[in-house]
This record gives sequence, structure tokens and C-alpha cells, in this order.
Amino acid sequence: MDIKETDLPGIGKKYSISLREGRELVLVIYNTGKREIYLMEEEETACVFDLTEEEAKELGFLLAGALYQPIKADKMELILKEVVMEWVKIEVGSNFINKTIAELQIRRTTGVSVIAIERKGKIIPSPDPYKEKIELGDVLIVVGTRMQINHFLELCGRCST
Repeated sequence: MDIKETDLPGIGKKYSISLREGRELVLVIYNTGKREIYLMEEEETACVFDLTEEEAKELGFLLAGALYQPIKADKMELILKEVVMEWVKIEVGSNFINKTIAELQIRRTTGVSVIAIERKGKIIPSPDPYKEKIELGDVLIVVGTRMQINHFLELCGRCST
């Protein structure tokens, strides 16, 4: 995949991606946070739409596969130097309920990073480790080695994957 980055002085940045099918996808990120996406066919605009900064972030999350994994099991393992991504649901009686990530010292104790929390259908990306308290029913999206994740699950107590 060929990605070209172009500075747009006073405006922002432009990224052009040559698609396998021959068309080009162009993303313009304005300094204001607004994004525009163009689908180009033979140097003519075939389709264009605008996204707010929040919409772009949500779309990015979807494209990254954080909300849906097209794999049989409802978990995704990234076999990239033994890195595993796991979805861990906080159950009744978990040791994590009403505690912050910082209080639990999750990364220091287990080596696992909590990259997002799914709460009541919404995603909290990069949760603030000092402010965001873990609630019953939360699904923590974590990254680590299989051994680190197993240690994390032991620390969590009543949690499920």
C-alpha cells in the first residue's frame, strides 16, 4: 500500500492512499479537526464526505476492529510478536469494581495495558488511569502477552473473556 503525506500550509495535512482496485482515497485533515474523505477515479472526485473530529475517531476505531472482530470467537489475537488483544468483562464480585487503573497498578503488576473500556455500548478510548473508575459490566480491552493477560485475569478475579 502506497501512502503519500502532503503538508497543506495553513490548512493541515493530506494523505493519499492508492487502492488495489486502482482508485485513490484522499484524506484531508484540517487544523480545525475537520476531516474530508475523497474517493478519486482518474483524478476526478467520485465521492466526498465530511467528518467531524469525533466521527473520524469513531470511524478509526471501527476500522481498527475495536468494536467488531470478523473472527469466530469474540476475541481477536494479534500474532505480532506474541501480542494478544483481549476483551475482558467485569463481573459481579470482580476485584476491579469502583477502582481506577492507577489504583490497581495494572500495567506495573501485570504488564497489561488497558487501551479502551466499552461501557453501555460506548467506547472510552485510552481511559484516564487516574479518573476513570471501572464499573460492573464494563468490558476492558487490554493488550499484553498471553502470560500477562492470564496474570491480569487472576488479579481481576470475577471476570470473563
